[in-house]
Amino acid sequence: MNPLRFGGMGDDEHRISAWWVVPLSALAWWAGGFLPWIAQVSYEVTGLADGVPAGAAGFLPLPVTGDDALTSVVVMALVGGVVAGALARLPASRGAGAGAAVGGVLLAMAGAGGATWWLAARGGLPHEGAPVWMLVVTGVAGLVGLGLGLLAGLGPAPLRGVALALPVVLLDGWLWGFVPGHPVTPHSTWWIFAVGLGLALGLAVDSRPIELLGWLPTAGAVWVLQATGAALVAVQANLWPGSPLTEQPLGVFRVVWHEIAPAAIRSEGHQLGAWVVALLLGAAVAALRLSREAADEESELSEAWA
Repeated sequence: MNPLRFGGMGDDEHRISAWWVVPLSALAWWAGGFLPWIAQVSYEVTGLADGVPAGAAGFLPLPVTGDDALTSVVVMALVGGVVAGALARLPASRGAGAGAAVGGVLLAMAGAGGATWWLAARGGLPHEGAPVWMLVVTGVAGLVGLGLGLLAGLGPAPLRGVALALPVVLLDGWLWGFVPGHPVTPHSTWWIFAVGLGLALGLAVDSRPIELLGWLPTAGAVWVLQATGAALVAVQANLWPGSPLTEQPLGVFRVVWHEIAPAAIRSEGHQLGAWVVALLLGAAVAALRLSREAADEESELSEAWA
């Protein structure tokens, strides 16, 4: 049984060359992950929105100079990394696909980051003109997303759901970024959370009902990480020139822990109704995938006896 098959894509004839994954993963990380930023700039150009923080340097490939820059780059770089990493499953060879995805993302990071640094510095902005530390944050978030995407695309079924836990809780912030003038900031939108979690649970099952037990670590990870959006907002609210966090960057972990730790033992803020919807959706997706796997096995047996 092919553990990579999400439903009909396991056949070699449906695979592509790993070389194609390099440009596809590069585009997925920047043009896909940072699509809300590109949309917001287009809204500004067309007059649909005002105050998009492009800065004096004009359009920057990465939004590293705005008031909501930290949350924006973390969410978009991570989502882009997840999509790019998942593309590693397209070639027949896992290793070649993973290597191509990593190479494509690193290429996109180097190109977008270098262009952002050069354009910001040329624009003559004050100490924010070349925000190296924000580029570092973008790179770290992108690499974390890439790792999660590789695990979601190439890992066993139970780990796929766990890998999708963090993207699930940040997905609504990414989608809110398409609203004209709206920052890429998580708002805990219940229906987006329910759909994302339901799909993650459904993908945590491959071919056996016993794999439904993979829902347990996935649900546990999402339960705890659901406070990640609030943690990002809290970190951003405590960042300003001369703030304690700028003087002692390791204090970021204290702020994050203060937001996330209570999520493990409290039910407040967990949108229990959304969890019910997510479980029902996950059960539907899992049942569909299990039935398709059973139908494929029956078809293979019929062909073998023909």
